[in-house]
Amino acid sequence: MFDSKKLVKIVSVAVASMSLLGVSTSVTEAASFTAPKLGVAEVVPTNPAIKKGDKIFVAIKDTKNQKVAVLNANGTKTAKTVSMGSTFTAKDVKKTNGKKLVKISGNQWLNIKDVVKD
Repeated sequence: MFDSKKLVKIVSVAVASMSLLGVSTSVTEAASFTAPKLGVAEVVPTNPAIKKGDKIFVAIKDTKNQKVAVLNANGTKTAKTVSMGSTFTAKDVKKTNGKKLVKISGNQWLNIKDVVKD
């Protein structure tokens, strides 16, 4: 009769050889796979220059707070806010204290990072 140690060795050698055969076939399948051809990426302007008279749209990156602070002519925040999705016509564009601002009306300005061209 077979000894239990010999039986365990035979079974383990058989399992190891089967697993090596499975690995080699998957490697050859991966080597013969051809990747699909990808199209040319389209270049979209991320921040087109906003000029006086352009229609602008308030877009917010922060999804929890759906409002943007209105700034004064010096670029400091006021108590007023504008909600996401509002559209305006740019009355003026200027750069103050390192911020680009867009005038929406009177003494109300928005940071150019919060608006996109409509």
